[in-house]
Amino acid sequence: MDEQMIKCQCGHINPPGTQLCQNCGRLINDDYDKKKTTDVMRYDGQAVRSKTKNRTLLDKIWIFFSSVKTGVTLLVLTVIASALGTMFPQEYFIPVGQDPATFYQEKYGTLGYLYHQLGLDNLYTSWWYLILLALVAFSIIAASIDRGVPLHKSLTHQTVRKHPTYFKRQRLTLDVNHEVDQEKLIQDLQRKKYKIKTDGSAILAEKGRLSRYGPYINHTGLIILLAGAMLRFIPALYVDEFVGVAEGETKSIPGTEQTYYIKNNKFIFEQYDKESISNVNGKAADASMNKIAKNYESQVTIYKNTSDKSVVGAEPTLSKVKDGSVKVNHPVTFDQFALYQNSFDQSQLKTMIFKVIDKKTGQSIGKTFEVKLDNPDKSYQISQSMTVHLKNYAPDFNGVAENGTLLTQSPVPNNPAFVFGVENKGKQAEYSLLKIRSSQDITKNNQYAIKFVSATNKTTTYLTVKKDLTLPVLFVGFSIFLIGLAIGSYINHRRIWIETQDGFRLAAHTNKNYFGLKNEINDILMANHLPKVKDKYADTEEENE
Repeated sequence: MDEQMIKCQCGHINPPGTQLCQNCGRLINDDYDKKKTTDVMRYDGQAVRSKTKNRTLLDKIWIFFSSVKTGVTLLVLTVIASALGTMFPQEYFIPVGQDPATFYQEKYGTLGYLYHQLGLDNLYTSWWYLILLALVAFSIIAASIDRGVPLHKSLTHQTVRKHPTYFKRQRLTLDVNHEVDQEKLIQDLQRKKYKIKTDGSAILAEKGRLSRYGPYINHTGLIILLAGAMLRFIPALYVDEFVGVAEGETKSIPGTEQTYYIKNNKFIFEQYDKESISNVNGKAADASMNKIAKNYESQVTIYKNTSDKSVVGAEPTLSKVKDGSVKVNHPVTFDQFALYQNSFDQSQLKTMIFKVIDKKTGQSIGKTFEVKLDNPDKSYQISQSMTVHLKNYAPDFNGVAENGTLLTQSPVPNNPAFVFGVENKGKQAEYSLLKIRSSQDITKNNQYAIKFVSATNKTTTYLTVKKDLTLPVLFVGFSIFLIGLAIGSYINHRRIWIETQDGFRLAAHTNKNYFGLKNEINDILMANHLPKVKDKYADTEEENE
């Protein structure tokens, strides 16, 4: 399209791409379909950048992203991607400790395998989803600037006096040879809440201009919402982590960069006293089905590390911040963080109790001894003359090395194994290898054997660590979006152009609800003893009928 200034018949020079003369309102650009009245009036004939410039690479990029089709396509892709992310649980919702690849394949089969392999289990933190959100935001910004700027210019620089062809092109018109009292007409318009501008015998009555900005207010809200969503990728603003803390354990809280620590003082688990959920035979029902949780909570203490964290390997100096009780939907909060009760695990072993027996007599010798699996002692006094020494320990036994050392898969006591040495005064030490289901003498002809007596389990509570400073941004964005939606839906932009010289000429335009505008104009005309306004579309429909 040739970028030349357009001169109107009235003598006014208009910028390239202008459809309606900025001075008289005459249709001046032959490159546009003159029958598309609605399109021409949408921006009051102002030039839209994407329709006037198409030369450089920057112009082509601008045209692509400012296109409504591009924006809708990007939004549809974002919605589809978000929907795929809800097909199966995201990785941070699967049970703690589960391998994602194994979990999705075992639970959801081939679809679950593909879901994990395609990275959809971490969709909302993936780089390509972030890029998609950024493209949607850029498209909204480009479209808003491309159309909003010329609209604002046209609305703030409206001329009162229009060319007769401008009147004829509007949907609501009236042209009669009547004289009217201009002052009374203006007063009637003002009573209808119209703002009045005059230029001699020409009148411009306008109200509800804010309605035209409704879509752009919507766009502003959407951009803020998208910005808030993208801000969640910044760790300083958004944290969503898990921490598992056993009873009595103190651990660094993830997401706080070792600034805060948590200690699990006690875990409380309560059940309803209920005989059975069966309505037929309560005694015959499975007892495990009767365990209905009434309450589970973690009594914790929050500490702050006051030591110099820049020193690698420095022991933390903990200062107590607060005590609290974490219950379901009742978090403990501290310094913009919140700890929510997520789940708990009572399956891990805490201690194991053993006894020493004489193989010949089968009698127990001395007292039992308890081994703390997290931090076992090196020796245990059984009697005045007998001591049991813990020579080696593997929390998660995985075989014996060539040098005789026990191998372990992990520090979690899932499958503990021990090498005990029994020493009795005046006798040679005897060594035994004890595993969770078996025992084996290491030395020959042992007189003593160590037997497992009982075990106690520890409770590990799993808490969700939350920090979300993006919520105010999301709230503001959503509020602005709703305000824009209400403005665009319930406010009508109505304009009436009137010329009282040499008769009475009227034209009216609105962005919606012509029926309401027509009734409002007819009330004013009737009060000034004028005939009803003519509606081109309504008159055409009546003729066709």
